[in-house]
Amino acid sequence: MSKRIGITILLSLIGLTLLLTPLSAKRSQDIYYQDQVAVLMYHHIHETDTSSSTITSSLFQNQLQYLLSKGYHFISLNEFKQYLAGATVPSNAVLVTFDDGYQSFYTGAYPILKSLRVPAVNFVITHDLADPLASYIPSMSKEQISEMTHATNFIDIGCHTDSLHNKLPSGDAALVGRMDGENDDAYKQRVLQDTQACVGKLAGLTDAPLDVMAYPYGITSPAATEQIQKAGIRYAFTISPEMATRSADHLLIPRINAGSPGITPELLDRSIQRRIQAQPGSAPLRVDAAAAVAQLGGSASAEGGALRLRLGQEAFTLQVNAAEATRGSARVKLKEPVLREHGQVTIALEDLSALIELPLVYTPATGTVAARVVPSVKSN
Repeated sequence: MSKRIGITILLSLIGLTLLLTPLSAKRSQDIYYQDQVAVLMYHHIHETDTSSSTITSSLFQNQLQYLLSKGYHFISLNEFKQYLAGATVPSNAVLVTFDDGYQSFYTGAYPILKSLRVPAVNFVITHDLADPLASYIPSMSKEQISEMTHATNFIDIGCHTDSLHNKLPSGDAALVGRMDGENDDAYKQRVLQDTQACVGKLAGLTDAPLDVMAYPYGITSPAATEQIQKAGIRYAFTISPEMATRSADHLLIPRINAGSPGITPELLDRSIQRRIQAQPGSAPLRVDAAAAVAQLGGSASAEGGALRLRLGQEAFTLQVNAAEATRGSARVKLKEPVLREHGQVTIALEDLSALIELPLVYTPATGTVAARVVPSVKSN
């Protein structure tokens, strides 16, 4: 067993709160953006059906593989929620979302996501769960949804309303429009009860919280959002084509369309990069090296003017004011020098991650460092 695997097992055994990161082969080290997330939107995967929101499984796979090769990092829904609450995410972060709960997600997208270990969330129209094959485009069954959410730790589900994914005779979306003779109170009850029904029908199909939604047609209103919140929804997604940032309204999260047949892998890459939001320059995030390693299950001790770290079977040495450290007998170059600040030996989080060869996440609210773990699939 390699030392790296041994460290990972150690971290799992001590019960750390672990987050997701996908497997990938060699990938670019370029950093296009930090502290923001490209939320991608898909709908239908099919080899022969054609529409503006339908792509083939080969195009979907090519898109994901291309983004992986370019250095994008796919994150889970839970990791995205933690980011909105203040946690860090990897550079070039991407969240994959699907709308409508089509069966093609299970048959066409899921095998690819599972193979590449790419997390995703599917927003389900729960009215269709009663008879999945009766829809014009077949929907997933409860059994298929439950299989995915319980067989992996990186497939999530959310609401796409129960019965409000349609247009009223007036042409308005059912979520925001008024039915004939419907007053404000009746409208609010309709939206509230529909959202409660959606959450209720998904209960039992996942162990994760059911607090996310995608608006049908990407349309909402203050009145609709108010009722959706009352039903327990904390995060809701639109179709506004922008990057998601921590400052965004959690009930108006933007998404970038990736699910049209003309969006090649290269075009998707350019589409994301065109929307990167400029950020003011800031110093690299630094952490107390001894405290961080202790939180990861290791230990630290001062030796002369150096700090010696132990994690699992490996030993690391940091020299204050040096942009170099040691891993065993090997020298490791750091991007930023190790510093002594307020009596603590600090290191850039990115350097610590590279030194111990584990992806890390920092949560400012708690001041904690934790490891991120590779998505897993349960064996049959």
